[in-house]
Amino acid sequence: MWQKTAAALLAVLLAFTTACANIPQANDVNPARTVTDQAGRQVALPEEVETVAMMFSIPTSLLLALGVGDRLLAVGATWGIQTLIEPSLETVGTVGRGHLDREALAAYKPDVFIHKASDPATLEAVETMGIPAVGITTETPEEVLAAITLLGEVFNRQDRAAELVAYYQSKIELANSIAAQIPAEERKTAIVMGSEIGKVAGGNMLQSFMIETAGGINCAKEVESQQPWPVVGTEKIFAWNPDFIFCTNGSASEYEPADLLNDPNWQNITAVKNKKVLLVPTDKDSWEYPSLSTCLGFLWMLCQMYPEYYSEAEFLQEVDLFYETAYGMTFALDFLGYEQ
Repeated sequence: MWQKTAAALLAVLLAFTTACANIPQANDVNPARTVTDQAGRQVALPEEVETVAMMFSIPTSLLLALGVGDRLLAVGATWGIQTLIEPSLETVGTVGRGHLDREALAAYKPDVFIHKASDPATLEAVETMGIPAVGITTETPEEVLAAITLLGEVFNRQDRAAELVAYYQSKIELANSIAAQIPAEERKTAIVMGSEIGKVAGGNMLQSFMIETAGGINCAKEVESQQPWPVVGTEKIFAWNPDFIFCTNGSASEYEPADLLNDPNWQNITAVKNKKVLLVPTDKDSWEYPSLSTCLGFLWMLCQMYPEYYSEAEFLQEVDLFYETAYGMTFALDFLGYEQ
């Protein structure tokens, strides 16, 4: 009797085990994977990231270039050409600007949250909500390309990310090949001035790389700061006496190039004398904003400083090529706000 009972129990156990083996496990359906973000954190992600939320706007253009802009549920702000590239951004929500709105984020429950690598407190706070949080940074060209590569990994768009990185690097090579022809005695000095007069791009900033890639000499190269756009003041700029002053183009700017050109105190500065105080294009897509479009920024600087080596006509051929490559569409120069 006992042997029959044991045999019956064994048969039931085997049947149960076989049935369990045939039940799909959670990891078979949606296996987790891990990426290392730009804060050096290990972040576990679902196999497919279908939705994303952000508080700040810098990654938006990168997501659009990767072809995943339609996955954005919330972002700090959108502007310029972004809503033309991805119309769904017209109605995208927000999870806070400056400070995280935990309630809004919980309601959206995105597959991933993308944020500044320099704000680990917010990244960790989001992780405690059960939402993967990826930190990125884009203060140097290397970081911009690393961010593209990382986001390509997050969204399983590695091939597209590699294409974009290769394209950007090819423009660096183009600028370098032209700049190499310029004799040392012809090199121009320049600064990129921030949203306030007296704030400049120091040597550890993306804008410094842009000047140097364009064959220029950044007067503020030795100025380094943990905070972007360190204040050096006007007296320091007067002492530098740059050949070119490139001004950032954004709604936060408290001045216009005309303010310097018409200010009696600036009239002895070479850039002012020669009317080389220039707003970095463009109104609809800033070419010095940390993104792929900075390749247009340094090529534009190149044609401004050395038109005999690289003409504006040559540069303008690159504009349509960039937008077609990055976003699959082009924009009229007057729409962008580019002044010839």
